[in-house]
Amino acid sequence: MSCADLRFAMRRGQVEQVELHGLRCCGYSAWIVDRTGRRAAFADGGRTIWSDQGSLKRLLRGCGVREVYWCQPVSHDEMIGRPSCLEAELGLRLPLYADD
Repeated sequence: MSCADLRFAMRRGQVEQVELHGLRCCGYSAWIVDRTGRRAAFADGGRTIWSDQGSLKRLLRGCGVREVYWCQPVSHDEMIGRPSCLEAELGLRLPLYADD
């Protein structure tokens, strides 16, 4: 989903949530979940992975997103070889501020 598509979907109230994912050793990505449950990767000019969280959050805010659902599919413990949690991480809703 492009920036223009996301802006349009936000204005029409079609977006259920925006997920911000921390990726193992390579950066961050965002996924758009619409009201029907369909998921689409957020892309800006074909770019789907950002090396820093701040620029991705600023771009999403510019598209009208006011909060993201932070998801980290792999915990820090799993990255360094500790056993993972038995229950899946539910994530965390984070507001996007003008200075993000």
